[in-house]
Amino acid sequence: MVVFINFLEGFFYTMAEVVQEVKKAEKDAKEIVEEAEETKKERISEAEQRAENIIEEAEENAEERRQSELKSFKDELEDEKNDILEDAESKASNVRSKASRNEDDAVDFLMEKFEEEFLG
Repeated sequence: MVVFINFLEGFFYTMAEVVQEVKKAEKDAKEIVEEAEETKKERISEAEQRAENIIEEAEENAEERRQSELKSFKDELEDEKNDILEDAESKASNVRSKASRNEDDAVDFLMEKFEEEFLG
C-alpha cells in the first residue's frame, strides 16, 4: 500500500506539474499573440505613415512640376509676344517710311499740278 500511495503521490505531483506547464504554455502563447498583435499594429501604422509621406512627396513634386511647366509656358508666350511686337514694329516702320515717301511724292505732285494750273 505504501508503494501505491507513493505512486499516487508521484502521479498527482506529476499531474500538478503538467497542469502548471499547460498554464505556463497558455500564458506564454497569450503573450506571443499579444506581442504579434502589437507588432502588427506598429507595422500597419508605419506603413500608413510611409504611404502618407509618399503621397505628400508626390503632391509636392506635382506642384513643382506644374509651376515649372507654367513658367515655361509663360516664357514661351513672352517670347512669342516679343516676336509679334518686333514684327509689328518693323511693319509699322515700313508703312511710315512708305507714307513719308508718298507724302513727299504727293507734295511734289500737287506742286507740279498747282504750278501747271496756276503758273503756267
